Amino acid sequence: NEVVQLYVRDVESSVRQPLKQLKGFRRINLKKGETRTVTIPVTVKNLSYWDEGKKQSVVEPGKFEILVGSSSSDIRLKAMLEVSKQ
Repeated sequence: NEVVQLYVRDVESSVRQPLKQLKGFRRINLKKGETRTVTIPVTVKNLSYWDEGKKQSVVEPGKFEILVGSSSSDIRLKAMLEVSKQ
């Protein structure tokens, strides 16, 4: 068994947030030496945080780092995503 984990990090957040947050995962079975493509969607909800003052989820414009690996300390793929002002 292997677990593929997707983390998101808000690079430019105006509020203090965790360094990276687990936003999705997939458990897959692999045979020795086997590789497989795994899809884990990144949604708007994955980029949001709860704004206590507004009492709603908020997505700030800016850069987000998408990290994929078998654990938070074993990141094997990184990508940047930019959210524009609405």
